[in-house]
Amino acid sequence: MTRFLTVAALLVASSTAATAQMPGMPGMSHDMHHETSPKVSAKARKQIDDVAKTVSVFGTTAAASNSGFRPVFGWIPTMSVHWVAGGQMMNGRQANLKSPSQLMFSKINGRDSLVGAAYGYFTALADTIRPVLFDGAPAWHEHRDLAPPGGTLVMLHVWFVPSPDGPFAGTNPNLPFWALGLAAPDSVRMRRADFKERVYRASLALSEIADSSFLFPNLERRPDVQAVVVPRRDSIRSLVPELLAAQQAKDTVRWDKAMEKAASHWDAIYQAYVGTTRTKAGRDRVEQVVQMLLGKHEG
Repeated sequence: MTRFLTVAALLVASSTAATAQMPGMPGMSHDMHHETSPKVSAKARKQIDDVAKTVSVFGTTAAASNSGFRPVFGWIPTMSVHWVAGGQMMNGRQANLKSPSQLMFSKINGRDSLVGAAYGYFTALADTIRPVLFDGAPAWHEHRDLAPPGGTLVMLHVWFVPSPDGPFAGTNPNLPFWALGLAAPDSVRMRRADFKERVYRASLALSEIADSSFLFPNLERRPDVQAVVVPRRDSIRSLVPELLAAQQAKDTVRWDKAMEKAASHWDAIYQAYVGTTRTKAGRDRVEQVVQMLLGKHEG
């Protein structure tokens, strides 16, 4: 919990913000989010495009840094690296559509790429009114553990890249696939709850070999966790070429088998993390973080 309160302090203390946009990415158009979000209105789609175009000058981490944004936490597997402009975090409901308080970077084919932006502000728990920035009033989510006592951090993501749950989803399971040079899972099949659930677990498995620094670094150093995590990561690593080959051959059955193996490896790693916690509070914290990564934010 101390770590999260420290981050909250960093968010508040960060310098003033600027605006940002996604650079061109290999094999991707910035408007591809339209394909996986049929319920988003034409007006909301145009608003997303306008945000992306408006913030075009900050398409690299160097540009973000020069403009006062600072990375917090590191790479969060299904949420990217959040670069935060803390000054805007205090603006509350005065959030400006074209001035997001956070930029979201994630690696795609080995390159740090701006995959989205986020709006966020601190407010009291009793404050349930949320700004309407985009047409259709997409839902904001909360991170109460990142706010001072009695408060909450309210956030709204907007993805510039394809996201199976739409451009305003709290998480995007495509990120670990892209980080390893793989294609995103089939967006049509992601509409099936059982398939999406397995993909999310496989996504967290892939994150273990892409960059596990965010998850539970203190836990993973324990010998009993290492005994599970190290061989499982080796097995997950061996699945990457299998997924790539299946993807290139358009072999859905082969891809599914590799994806399901990855998901089962994640299950074992997760149980190792949970099983090594020494207090109920620690266990609850691990479970809370994992639920968040699986797309189950606080509403």
